[in-house]
Amino acid sequence: MTATASTPRGFGDVRQLGYVVADLDAAVQAWSAQLGVGPWTFIRNIPLHCVYLGQPSTPLIDIALSYRGQMQVELIQQRNDAASPYRAEAGRQGLHHSAFLCEHIEEDVRRAEVQGLQVVCDIRMPAGGRYVYLQSPQLGENVYIEFLEVTEQMREMFAGGIAACAAWDGQGGNVVIDFAAMAGS
Repeated sequence: MTATASTPRGFGDVRQLGYVVADLDAAVQAWSAQLGVGPWTFIRNIPLHCVYLGQPSTPLIDIALSYRGQMQVELIQQRNDAASPYRAEAGRQGLHHSAFLCEHIEEDVRRAEVQGLQVVCDIRMPAGGRYVYLQSPQLGENVYIEFLEVTEQMREMFAGGIAACAAWDGQGGNVVIDFAAMAGS
């Protein structure tokens, strides 16, 4: 997970591709049936407390995570109309971001800003961890670079997910975690 001299811009390898979708369940079904990706971990009703374009916001999202080799695939559906980089308004669906895992997120954000990237959204998770979306005019207004702060929980999630997907026979195995149910909502 460390950067090498040959990796572009010095942030290591892209470890996640994120896609905004209008219907999470239909997207998962298509990725599984047509691309053989699975099993999936669904995490529903995630309230994100973030700063988006300099303003506080609380988008509510559902995500599904799986792996293709070492690459994590994240499908994202926003459930409310809060300002965020996930809004699938005006038909904007598809590739949303390429993510790098960061051991030193503050330092990496500063280096990215020096390279011309601009922070668009900064999210701090209640259980720890942070992720930051950055943007470059050269990449287009709806394509982001994401920095994911590496935590021990994230390392375990990647290792377990990669192993589960490598052993997947195309049947079952999906896991659902619902934040609303855990909070008693």
